[in-house]
Amino acid sequence: YESQWQMIQMIGPSDNEYIYINFREFEYDIKWEFPRENLEFGQVLGSGAFGKVVNATAYGINSAGDSVQVAVKMLKEKPDASEKDALMSELKMMTHIGSHENIVNLLGACTLSGNLKLWKAAILSCKDVGGVRRKQRNRLFLDSTTLMIRGICFCSCYTYYLNMKILCFILCLSEGQKRWTLCDVAFDKIKDANTQVDEEEDFNVLTFEDLLFFSYQVAKGMEFLESKSCIHRDLAARNILVTHGKVVKICDFGLARDVMNDPNYIVRGNARLPVKWMAPESLFERTYTMKSDVWSYGILLWEIFSLGVNPYPGIQVDTNFYKLIQRGFKMDQPYYATKDVYCMMQSCWALDSRKRPSFSYLVSSLACQLAEG
Repeated sequence: YESQWQMIQMIGPSDNEYIYINFREFEYDIKWEFPRENLEFGQVLGSGAFGKVVNATAYGINSAGDSVQVAVKMLKEKPDASEKDALMSELKMMTHIGSHENIVNLLGACTLSGNLKLWKAAILSCKDVGGVRRKQRNRLFLDSTTLMIRGICFCSCYTYYLNMKILCFILCLSEGQKRWTLCDVAFDKIKDANTQVDEEEDFNVLTFEDLLFFSYQVAKGMEFLESKSCIHRDLAARNILVTHGKVVKICDFGLARDVMNDPNYIVRGNARLPVKWMAPESLFERTYTMKSDVWSYGILLWEIFSLGVNPYPGIQVDTNFYKLIQRGFKMDQPYYATKDVYCMMQSCWALDSRKRPSFSYLVSSLACQLAEG
């Protein structure tokens, strides 16, 4: 097991030679520790080869006497030493990244030994888990959530993660691949993420401004990670959560994703990789940089403005696919994208990574488009 997210320590002279921080050498800050006995566990929300995410109630995690619905990310039973070290390193990295409204942020951790068989767990927070899922299973967006941790996971048998929705499930309908109508309803430009939305708001219609707002928020979250010298390495709609007020949160599903049975992860060498989202330098040179995240962001934009169509539709991942990428093949303009949005996608797909825009530039460009509305 290894977290997809990495923080850069040094960049070599070629601008593609990155040395990552080894968080195994860092001390864990005990201020993040939360007592195991104050966690009451519920259902498993997601599981994979290396671990799982479990719904729980945390008592006193914010203040004495309160209780908060949380998600706990943990390793499988009887993990080996390398898996324990990997999760502990991820936890230390999360404490260094800090918080941002478009990132799922760290709340606490359980690392001390105890009677429970759970080892080294990271704690996440969310409100109204079961009730919202039961009452609103047919609604596009879900209400009332406060996220407090990054790195949580999603189980393929659930389209809901706690009371959030995975972006790719919002953008496409499994039944007949029908599309939601885009209408010209005005949308609050770059709205305050904390703005309360009427619970009766109709979430079954996505406007063009909604799609721009999703794109803007993801760029904001990635701009924050870029400022922290953090590389995501698996940026895609399946790793974006949408919550109350159409606010998005970037996460890393990591250890609780079953990549063996996920068709988006293709065998390449001795690993399963999200090939259709990967930059050429990542595919052919195993080089991951902030600019390779920009390439993936361009693919994510294409997902958003096609309303969840799988990238490179009709093209199998085979020798011909890799040749197409090497020759600079770019997908056609998706149905709901404007010329400006499509030009942005194309700039993200420059073969020369140095010619791709920064996330700060993308944020600025999308802010202008939202303002023009």
